[in-house]
Amino acid sequence: MLNNNKNICKDINCPIQGVPANAVSIVESVSKEECALALLIEAQADLLCKAINKCISVCDFKDIINSIIQTMKTIAIKNNTLENKLRETLNFIQKEGIECLDYNRQFELLNSLNSVLECISKEEDATGHLIEQTGKIIAKVEYCTLDDIKSVDDSVLTLMRLIIENNFILDRKLRTLISLINFIKCSEFDIFIKVKKKLLCTIKKLINSIFAEEKGLALLIHGESEKLHCGLSVCVNRDEISEISNFISKIIDVICEKKRILEYKFSETIDLLNTVGFSSSETDSVTDHIKELQSYALAGEYELANLIKGKSKNINATIGKECCNYPEIISFNACMTCSLVCLLLNLNVGRKNRKVIDSCPSGCKNASMCKEINNIIMKLNSL
Repeated sequence: MLNNNKNICKDINCPIQGVPANAVSIVESVSKEECALALLIEAQADLLCKAINKCISVCDFKDIINSIIQTMKTIAIKNNTLENKLRETLNFIQKEGIECLDYNRQFELLNSLNSVLECISKEEDATGHLIEQTGKIIAKVEYCTLDDIKSVDDSVLTLMRLIIENNFILDRKLRTLISLINFIKCSEFDIFIKVKKKLLCTIKKLINSIFAEEKGLALLIHGESEKLHCGLSVCVNRDEISEISNFISKIIDVICEKKRILEYKFSETIDLLNTVGFSSSETDSVTDHIKELQSYALAGEYELANLIKGKSKNINATIGKECCNYPEIISFNACMTCSLVCLLLNLNVGRKNRKVIDSCPSGCKNASMCKEINNIIMKLNSL
């Protein structure tokens, strides 16, 4: 059995051999597998959707999420295999030259590449739905202790990191597809005329999937806000409230990383638009389409405002419990300010024309928090 597994791994990474027509068949098979993966991710989102009710327990939540995590691990491995297939196809065609394919084969290849792009958009769209349902179910979980909150956060972090890993693979796949399409443009045949309309629709679907994920991230932030609100009722002292704040900061870090991937994907989609070479009216239609979808991105800012409001409640809760201990109140206020600055800085990582805010509150006893902010500021300065 072990030897068979070694042979399978060897076959995955071996170069494409045989007639050029095989390259076209491989791309077509990748397209079908991508569509199947999109359906599998959508099924995971539907599983979460069915589980959402007014009071889901932490144990039930963990059981469901752990099941989804196992599925997402398998999807990431499969996606990596498909990405290898596409890269080997690109290497083969570049080595043999596009002229190794006749007119009909070039058309079939371009059509299959478009199908893969469309399936990637479906997979990203399903991922957005999965993130959305995760955010919704976080808001419905019954939190009784600080350990409950930590347990849910650990599961969500694991799931989101897997989603990000899968997104990185899809991003590499997108770049490979764009390279293949760009290489086909070197052909003596003008085959893009027959596929341009389909490619334009696919580009719009890719943009749709970006905003679907933005919507999902907004609802994930909403879930974190609700969890923070519940945390105030189960935590009794400043240290516990600060610990909840640290949990949420980790989730925000992951959300920011996801947003950076979406930024890369958007940039690559625009590269695809330029590679194909559309008319000004066709390009304008894409611009108008983006404007229509911008409300999803704004939803994230709205939920962030609610999260910041939750941070303020943290401060008020501590003031209520330690109303006579002014040094503690001042120290905690400084720590919460650190946490808020940390959150805002993270959300600006990867954005152009960023402004770095330096914060060094005096009297802060939360050394790890201040160290975290200093690290983020150093990262921003090095970008």
